[in-house]
Amino acid sequence: MTPEPPHASSWAAPPEFYIDENMAGRTVRRFIADLGYVVHTPAEVFGRESLDHGLDDEDWLPVVGANGWAVFGRDQRILEREMEFQAYRNAKIHMFLLPGHAPLVEILHLLAVNLADICARTSARRPNVYWLTRGGIEDYEQRVARRAKRRR
Repeated sequence: MTPEPPHASSWAAPPEFYIDENMAGRTVRRFIADLGYVVHTPAEVFGRESLDHGLDDEDWLPVVGANGWAVFGRDQRILEREMEFQAYRNAKIHMFLLPGHAPLVEILHLLAVNLADICARTSARRPNVYWLTRGGIEDYEQRVARRAKRRR
């Protein structure tokens, strides 16, 4: 049985979330918002016209960081591109990455089962990148160590 995700009222200061445009579907937004969390989308923050012209990670990351929002995204390669990696580091945000090709039902499941841990991690002062997996949340250092171990 899957545990119920925590409602925003479970936290003294619940995090606010930003859903990257690569997964800003209404279903994911509604799922999180229905639990009482504040959810921001690219269209709401930057306007549809900005999105139509293209919004680079270097543009939205500083805004999200300045507001202290945690990010849900699917761009697994954001840390591989130098400009985007630097923009992420400068923004000092908590970023939670979901599998790039996962169907909607899996994304909702990963969010539901990991939401308590997501909220706890967003309260940590040290920002990080996390991957949501079926086995739980894996942080950047764990992922790098696991990949290095595999190469040996």
